[in-house]
Amino acid sequence: MADCRVKSFRATWSDWRIRWGTPFMACGPAPSTIQLPVRFRLELEEGCSKGDCVVGQLRRGRSEIGNSGAEIFETFVADGAIGERYWWDGTRLSRSGRGEWDGAGRVATFEDAPGFFEAPAGKSLYMGAARGSDGYFDFKTFVKDRASDKVVREINWSMRIDVPHPGKGGFWWSFSDQA
Repeated sequence: MADCRVKSFRATWSDWRIRWGTPFMACGPAPSTIQLPVRFRLELEEGCSKGDCVVGQLRRGRSEIGNSGAEIFETFVADGAIGERYWWDGTRLSRSGRGEWDGAGRVATFEDAPGFFEAPAGKSLYMGAARGSDGYFDFKTFVKDRASDKVVREINWSMRIDVPHPGKGGFWWSFSDQA
C-alpha cells in the first residue's frame, strides 16, 4: 500500500436551501427546511490509489428543534450514520457522504447538507455551539492516509443557525479556513 497523496481538496458552498413552513395549513402543518449544501472535490496525485486514502467528517456542537431536546456533541465525533465512521473507508463508500469516484479512481466528490430538513413548522431552530449562546457548529472534513491514520488534508468549517421564529427573522451563516 502506498501513501495517500492529495493533489487538491476543495469545498464549495451553495446558497442556503430555505423553505419556511406554516403551522396553520388546512391539511396540517407544513415543515420547514434550512440547509447549507456543500460539495467536496478530492483529487489524488498520480501514483496514489483511492485504496490508500480514507475520507470523512467530524462534527461538534448542538442541534435543537424547539423544546424537543438537543443533540449535543461536546467533542468532535464522526459525522455519519451508525456504523459509517467514514464517507470512504479505503474500500467502500458509505451513504453518509453521498460520494462517488471517477472511472480512474483519482477524483472523488462528496456532498453534505447540514441543517434542518423538514423540521416541524413553527418550531425554533438552533445549530451552534455545544453550550449554546454565541458559538458555532464545527466540522472537520478530512482525507487520511489509510495505513498510518495520519491526516493528509483537512478543511475546517463552521456554521450557525439561530431562528427563534421560522419565517420571521433569525440568523444563519457559515465560514471556513479554506484559502
